[in-house]
Amino acid sequence: MDLLSLPRAVTASALALGTALRGARVFHPRGQAFTGTVETDGGGTWGARLLDDAARHDVVVRLSRGAGLPEPLPDVVGLAVRFAGQGRGGGPLDVLVNTAGGPPVLRHLFLPEPLGRTFSSVLPYRTGSGRLVLLGARGDGTGEGWELLAATLAGGWTRWGHLTLGPAVPGPASEELRFAPTLGADDLQPVALFRAVRDLSYRESQALRR
Repeated sequence: MDLLSLPRAVTASALALGTALRGARVFHPRGQAFTGTVETDGGGTWGARLLDDAARHDVVVRLSRGAGLPEPLPDVVGLAVRFAGQGRGGGPLDVLVNTAGGPPVLRHLFLPEPLGRTFSSVLPYRTGSGRLVLLGARGDGTGEGWELLAATLAGGWTRWGHLTLGPAVPGPASEELRFAPTLGADDLQPVALFRAVRDLSYRESQALRR
């Protein structure tokens, strides 16, 4: 018996209805995409190539407001980063983090800016060595870059790289971007709990947005 079949269906249907009524994705409906560069530090022991190896990656970045509320109203901010060729089967690896709390317990809660100053994946990833890690980010103070972070469920944040924004992606191309944060890489997989729900929800929401 598939115990997740009902929550999958309910979640997907709710998001699909919300998307149809709104005419956009329920979550992060509007955003701006940019080109960018990630420089990874190397020397890590997390058990994932992206986190452990020194490298330079050309990436695509999308910044968005979670509920689409107009500024200056507080809203959860999402930061999505696409690493080309780093995912399963040589496909893209999409990492999505949202503003949350910095301490261990609060890392699992979405928090709007300015309350949430640290970005978190909220749900952990399992690396190739079996470790459970949260991915995160924190602004570097320039307004155009972030330190990329990782942490165990109870440990402190540790830097593994740096993201620098480049030029903006033109409007139509920016709106057509579709991220798939549930796919992961062979050695960096979102935990199975709720992964199927999130994956189906993303696909339903994005399909009706076209």
